[in-house]
Amino acid sequence: MKSQKYTKSLQGSIAIAICASFAGLTAMAQGTIVPYPDIGTIIPNADAQLVYANGGDIVATYYHGISFGDNDVLYFNGTPIFNNWYNTPGDTVDLGTFAAGTLLNFTMENANYGNTWNMGSGTGNSDGNVHAYVVDNFPSSGNTFVGWEDETTGETYADFNYNDLTFTFSNVTPVPEPTTLALAGLGGLGLLLFRRRK
Repeated sequence: MKSQKYTKSLQGSIAIAICASFAGLTAMAQGTIVPYPDIGTIIPNADAQLVYANGGDIVATYYHGISFGDNDVLYFNGTPIFNNWYNTPGDTVDLGTFAAGTLLNFTMENANYGNTWNMGSGTGNSDGNVHAYVVDNFPSSGNTFVGWEDETTGETYADFNYNDLTFTFSNVTPVPEPTTLALAGLGGLGLLLFRRRK
């Protein structure tokens, strides 16, 4: 009987931790604004976000880009979809439908410097910096906004205002990267404990 009570207690703790994590996600998403409010400050790795499909058709809409600055190209799974020198606000690309929970792989290339930046934490970028600012439910439409910083510290126009190439897209869910890892860790812990109990 003791082992059953312990297992139920542990399952309850894991469920509470997962719910708390998702509550934290909602609070973070609702607390962010556009444009990026902390110009000149690099987004901390703890606030970096990735985006996952919701299961519906995903349409990306070009929102804004610095047309007179560096040539920035947005890629989705290696295919270019927007270019800040040629696209204008309102241009759209239908990316198709993906299974719910699919991680969407967006990258941005600064063609002037030859840098390619990934979404998520700085650990995925050569300079260790976060280059994508992600805001959920913008502009009150349920769409997700992403703004990119195209340069890094030491380069001419590295202002970290995250508006060098921006777009919105539908049917996605932003998830803070550290939370994703924490949830995966909790899931692994639960499986390990379940196997040990057997």
